Amino acid sequence: MNFTENQKTAINCLDENLQIIACAGSGKTQVISQRIINLILSGKAEPRKIIAFTYTDKAAAELKARVLKLAREQIGNQLGLADMYIGTIHAWCLNVLQDSCLEYQKFDVLDEVKQALFINRTFKRNGMLDLGMEKYKDTQHFTNLMSLVRESEVTADLPDAIKQALEKYESALKDSCWFDFTMILSEVAWRLQEDASFRSRLSERLRYLIVDEYQDVNPIQERIIRGLWELGLNICVVGDDDQTIYQWRGGDVRYILDFERRYSMPGKSLRQVHLEDNFRSSPAVIESARVLIEQNAQRLRKRMVAAGHQSYELGDLLVHDFDDQASEAEWIAATITQLRGISFHEERNDEPRGLDYSDMVVLLRKWKKAESLVEAFTCHEIPFVVAGVNHLFLQPEARAARAIYEYLDKKLDADTLLAMWREVLPGITDAAWRRTIAELGKKMPGRIRIYHDMNLQAIFWEFLENAGVTESALMDAGGEGHFDSTHGEIVLYNLGMFSQAIQDFETIHFTDGAAVKLGSFLNFLRYSGEGIYPEGWLNNAYKSPNAVRIMTVHQSKGLEFPVVFIPGLNKNYFPAQKIGGKSVWHFIDSSLIAGAERYRGSVEDERRLMYVAMTRAKKFLFLSRSPTDKRNDQVPSQFIAEAQRGGYLVSSPSRDFSERPRATPRPGQTSMVLELDFSKMKTLFDCPWSFKFFWLYGFSEPLNQRLGYGRTLHNVLMEMHRAALEGHMTSDDEIAPLLAKHESFPYALGDIWQAMHDKTEKYLDQYLRENRADFPSIKYSEKEIQLDLGDGVLINGRIDLVRRRDESGRELTCLVDFKSREEVQTKRLSMQQLYLYALGYEALTGEKADLLEIFDLERDTPETEEVLEPELTKARERLDDSVRKIRELDLDQACEEKGCTCRLKG
Repeated sequence: MNFTENQKTAINCLDENLQIIACAGSGKTQVISQRIINLILSGKAEPRKIIAFTYTDKAAAELKARVLKLAREQIGNQLGLADMYIGTIHAWCLNVLQDSCLEYQKFDVLDEVKQALFINRTFKRNGMLDLGMEKYKDTQHFTNLMSLVRESEVTADLPDAIKQALEKYESALKDSCWFDFTMILSEVAWRLQEDASFRSRLSERLRYLIVDEYQDVNPIQERIIRGLWELGLNICVVGDDDQTIYQWRGGDVRYILDFERRYSMPGKSLRQVHLEDNFRSSPAVIESARVLIEQNAQRLRKRMVAAGHQSYELGDLLVHDFDDQASEAEWIAATITQLRGISFHEERNDEPRGLDYSDMVVLLRKWKKAESLVEAFTCHEIPFVVAGVNHLFLQPEARAARAIYEYLDKKLDADTLLAMWREVLPGITDAAWRRTIAELGKKMPGRIRIYHDMNLQAIFWEFLENAGVTESALMDAGGEGHFDSTHGEIVLYNLGMFSQAIQDFETIHFTDGAAVKLGSFLNFLRYSGEGIYPEGWLNNAYKSPNAVRIMTVHQSKGLEFPVVFIPGLNKNYFPAQKIGGKSVWHFIDSSLIAGAERYRGSVEDERRLMYVAMTRAKKFLFLSRSPTDKRNDQVPSQFIAEAQRGGYLVSSPSRDFSERPRATPRPGQTSMVLELDFSKMKTLFDCPWSFKFFWLYGFSEPLNQRLGYGRTLHNVLMEMHRAALEGHMTSDDEIAPLLAKHESFPYALGDIWQAMHDKTEKYLDQYLRENRADFPSIKYSEKEIQLDLGDGVLINGRIDLVRRRDESGRELTCLVDFKSREEVQTKRLSMQQLYLYALGYEALTGEKADLLEIFDLERDTPETEEVLEPELTKARERLDDSVRKIRELDLDQACEEKGCTCRLKG
């Protein structure tokens, strides 16, 4: 890349603290990547001393891929890069907590769905009652309040009721070994302030901190960033105050506006660099967006300029006023059809290609405008994806899946259930149905006495198998031999998403009694599920469909498209009208929260959102509006007039683009960065169809009461091994307290729990007794590794143990993978996995592993194999083939069906 002078300044600023003000499309990711490489090349920092915070996992994966690519090209290797942290601040805080406070190794994180389920299940003891809140009705208000008082800057003492509720809520979380997203941050923020040993460990380990999307940090995130800087870390923040769009989540634009003042201190010099060249958009798009955002008073001084190759032609930017929403949607659909095939230059020197559906996006402020678009696109046979609309339970397969449990709860009869499933799969035979109903009848709550026999996920799997709902049957749903893979795949994606809904619920409610559990699950689906689950095929992480995207502006952050439509530009839609009704402010005085007004939003906030929407466009930008029956929707958005000041937005109702050069329609680059782990690769090696079932279609394994056994063993062993590395040999009488510290069997009760406890203690005693003498030979415990396969494919993993072995005066490196009885698989598969570890270990350290060892903890009998170069070559080839299979979705069964014995056989 030919960097500009300002980009070079930012890249080479390694000793001073640095603020990069990066306008839209200014190449900030490449600048950050090159700066990281320069830190390593210059010897300023080893990779393990660098941390980079990104706003999303997707952004982290893209940044990692770029850094690794530059390392290959400029350093010649990627030694140590697996030790460098690139990811979200939440994930880093979780990692550092679990690494520094080993009792947190058994904690998991509640996402928003499971958090709501947890709050409702613990309603009587989590503090909601202290606040006069009602179960279900006020769940979201309680969640918002608990986040608000921990993540914001509180200006005075909180009322006792709120403090008491917070204490009870966090106590309930810890008792169940859960973090919510806020608690991860608050725990680290507290330790940075109060825990001297915690600060000392971090200051020894870390040297450079990079924060992307700094404009969107909230007060608790800023406390963590500031706390790391105060430890002596060099800090680089990257952001654009004009793109602050998450203030409703607590993001505070003041931090980026005031950064220079707050971080300029004696002895800590600070440089500010502006990246104002936009390489993405045409001059017309840039000027229209610039004159709009300059209406904001609260912003840093800068002027975005065009520096890319996209040219402007009359008609590229249009603005239209329609009589009604149907006409507006019809025009958008017609324009998409006309633009498909228009010649487009992706890069300056590339051969032109024809625009295709996936090059186009419709950006909405709110979802209420989507309905007319869906209708118009369907009529014009335009493929589209509605990202973020939660319509799973409008699909017949999801309704039929829910009906399984309604039948068990005697809410409907067998004939109705059959009719619903025959809509999904007409070819269900009478014999299969009789078998299905007979087996399902055994799961009626009155016939179940043991809690874990009401296993909702296992019931789902068994039902699908008995009814003959297989992939091949769905592909030929009409029974006429005409295979329709699209229909079959969509059904399986949606059934996979229903499986995820079961998993979310059972993660919190697995140990409930049969009747209570069934009733609660149906209530969850009825009152919550319908609003939180999208169709499963929209979540495909491995393939982007060639389809027009319909999404909100917030979802588009970080994306770019040749063609952008922004419809519905009416007053009180965009900028949005403030929402009334009950909110978190009914439970707390807003004067207690610094900057509380940002949660409510302002016209300046909305203008920033409009600026983000406009700057997603590379060449074509179309603004439109139409009145509705609402009084305020008769008035155009002020943003139309503001953008028109650029002089490029014109009205041309009859334009059809027929004068433009054309080429064969072909989607732009659609390969996404894939970040996999070794467990997924193991599944892929075993059976590509299993990979598709779990990781593509999204089905979840049934939970069982013995889960947690292997994890508990691994965590205790890790602490033993780490203690040995620090010179302490674990004694026999330390086993019991170590087990108490790490023990977590969340789905076990009574005798089952006790049996698992006793079994775990027995094998830990046995392992320590028979292997303690080898502890001095340990080199690493739980070592992070990473494989970069190129083409944007990363594989992450962790080696349980690396130890030295002396044989005939030669020191050998042995990679050890511990297996409990429940994790045991074929030796072939385990060794294939270990060969991947050997490749990752070499990439991390530059050293070759000599031996691979599978250690069965229950038998205490390791199986060891020498690492041979031909086998390493096979492992590399197997990886390359696996990546090809994922990219091409070539994921068929790996075995002969007749001899298959795996759990997916049916």
